[in-house]
Amino acid sequence: MKQFIVGPVEMYPSTKNVLEKGYTYFRTQEYGHMVKDCLKKVADMMGASNSKTIYLAASGTGAMDAVVDNCMSGLGKNGCDKALVINGGSFGHRFCELLEWYKVPYDSIDLEWDQVVKAKDFEPYENKGYTALFVNLDETSSGKLYDIGLISDFCKRNNLYLIVDAISTFLADDYNMEKYEIDVTIISSQKGLCLSPGMSIVSFSNRMVDKINREGCPNSYYFDFKLYFRNIDRGQTPFTTTVSIMYELKDMLELIEKSGGKDSWIQIVQDKANYFRKKAAELGLKIPDYPKSNTLTPLYFDDVKASDVVKELRERYELFVNPCGGAMADKLLRVAHIGNTTKEDIDLLLEKMSVIVNELKNKELQGVM
Repeated sequence: MKQFIVGPVEMYPSTKNVLEKGYTYFRTQEYGHMVKDCLKKVADMMGASNSKTIYLAASGTGAMDAVVDNCMSGLGKNGCDKALVINGGSFGHRFCELLEWYKVPYDSIDLEWDQVVKAKDFEPYENKGYTALFVNLDETSSGKLYDIGLISDFCKRNNLYLIVDAISTFLADDYNMEKYEIDVTIISSQKGLCLSPGMSIVSFSNRMVDKINREGCPNSYYFDFKLYFRNIDRGQTPFTTTVSIMYELKDMLELIEKSGGKDSWIQIVQDKANYFRKKAAELGLKIPDYPKSNTLTPLYFDDVKASDVVKELRERYELFVNPCGGAMADKLLRVAHIGNTTKEDIDLLLEKMSVIVNELKNKELQGVM
């Protein structure tokens, strides 16, 4: 069995087996020191060395929820915010749903599945009183990667807080909070970090920390960030947390360091992405031409059903790729390049995929005849 899915990814052996070594009670200085060291390393890789960084016992959606709740003021609260969302797929749309849930007024730049945001898309929203922009930088449902420089420039011109879901792009593409003046970054454990699911990490600019401390009045008791800010200074969380995943994180950070550091690690992912895309194109598989993250490659099918390819790979060869939902279920599948996979694994996947696609095409032709 081999996983080419976006998350939980195929974990590395030492990380998968880290708990065999045992671990200490988490309410100790020893554990707290380990947490602070790990979070500092993650923040450094984000380009967020001077930022406040916390971690949560939550999936990526849980962290997105907590960020909207803590960072935005909705109707009925003092200083109501007004948000703008880049809504180009399932995960961008999730921010729309969360803002609506918390009664934060918002507008959205709505994009088709294969469209990326361009300068002209921002023109109607200049100087319109928005206070924050939300973006899922790598729209995981299609693999498209938005232009963070373009987005950052718009936010700076309009004095907006920039809130980024970097869950899929972190450790696959270059990312730098301070360079692009990003105010909040959300990542989670099961994607580029190659850990078990269940832990998210959130990093904040100083001005967002000030906003939360000054205005934050979250609906959630459990995810009140002010509690997390106070506790993280000693490497702790207010409540029982993801102890085992923190030990996995420590192991994974050591593995990244041994590989040469963040840039070398991203290069490994990029090499796998480029290798897959070149080989897939040689086989005649169709890859959308919009800018893509190194995290995954979308494959577009117009002669067979993508959902059938996903099913046959899983059932016949125990090779797992990501399907798509909704209107794109029969058109698009996604192959991830993060996690413990090799070029030899890619060769095997493409070999079996080619067999399946040709068989499905022949069945279609026989059905027509």
